[in-house]
Amino acid sequence: MSEREAEVTDRSEAANARPEGYRRVESELLDGSLDLDRESERLKAMGEPTRFTLLYLLSREGQIESGELADALDRRQNDLYHHLNTLEDAGLVGKFRDGKARVYELSPLAEAFVPQLFEAIGERAEAV
Repeated sequence: MSEREAEVTDRSEAANARPEGYRRVESELLDGSLDLDRESERLKAMGEPTRFTLLYLLSREGQIESGELADALDRRQNDLYHHLNTLEDAGLVGKFRDGKARVYELSPLAEAFVPQLFEAIGERAEAV
């Protein structure tokens, strides 16, 4: 059995051991193709206030240099790298170099849902 096959088997066995509610989310919402733990970790990464703000700024502006993000949050760049790396590990942001600057942007995955999330939050704020 290959390493990949073993990983899929382990994940499948773990999923079958879960209570019905979890299995229902995995089958109905995640269609058996997305991992519940991975998706909840992604949402957890988004839920921290600094990361939430970084995602909002990136969703509104597109590409932003790390120095500009630091200025916008009145933080040192080094203080933000932990947050940006967490978002990158969650698959929500990407980065590239432009000369000496690090430039951040939403990942294609995040582009598919993050702007809609902030739009829904904005609509809720207007309705209050």
